[in-house]
Amino acid sequence: MKCERLLNVYPPVTCVKIGDPVVDMEEGKNAGMWTIGLTRSGNMVGLDGEHWAQLPEAAKEVQLTRARRILLDAGADYVVEDLASCNPALAEIEERLKLSK
Repeated sequence: MKCERLLNVYPPVTCVKIGDPVVDMEEGKNAGMWTIGLTRSGNMVGLDGEHWAQLPEAAKEVQLTRARRILLDAGADYVVEDLASCNPALAEIEERLKLSK
């Protein structure tokens, strides 16, 4: 919490924790933040781009579905494949914060 205050991003409900392991979701929720879980680019799948590209589509879907379920069960508010895919979730969070004022 001290970090948020020092960066002038307090209260935590205005912050977003983005990560790939379950512990990131737990940390974010425990701090009162929004959470976005990363499936493909994170620890849940654990493959670099080259190895991911070599997987059959069905295997990719199994990996993504499994990772999504684990992250949602850990408290993720949103789940996306990679960091580049976060913008729609961030925009929705921003809109929800505006509506809650």
